[in-house]
Amino acid sequence: MKHLLKSRCNDCLGSEYKRWSKANPETIREYRAKDKWTLKKRCKRHGISETEFWSIYEEQDGTCPVCDKAVEAEDSAIDHNHNTGKVRGILCKPCNRGIGLLGDNPKTMIRAAAYLQDKGYYGSD
Repeated sequence: MKHLLKSRCNDCLGSEYKRWSKANPETIREYRAKDKWTLKKRCKRHGISETEFWSIYEEQDGTCPVCDKAVEAEDSAIDHNHNTGKVRGILCKPCNRGIGLLGDNPKTMIRAAAYLQDKGYYGSD
């Protein structure tokens, strides 16, 4: 049972990991480059082959279809429908999180876009 005891809570551990990963991006990149199985694991988790992943990635020209920015394959998110499990595309992580936080709901996203158009926004279109 001793292995189940931790000196810090999950929130503290998560915060510590976020600080460490921001301070050590090169170490993380090196680890991911060495781990040949990372892409394989991600694909398996979503029920697609690596070939299917690369086909989707190339079909999107290596860009996120939401923000239209270049996305590195190893730092991408495999977007999927949470009800069906069907893969929709390869997104950058911020866009994938945004879609998820808005409940994967197009109507909510349209209202959010209208709100920003009405109230103002920063950045480029």
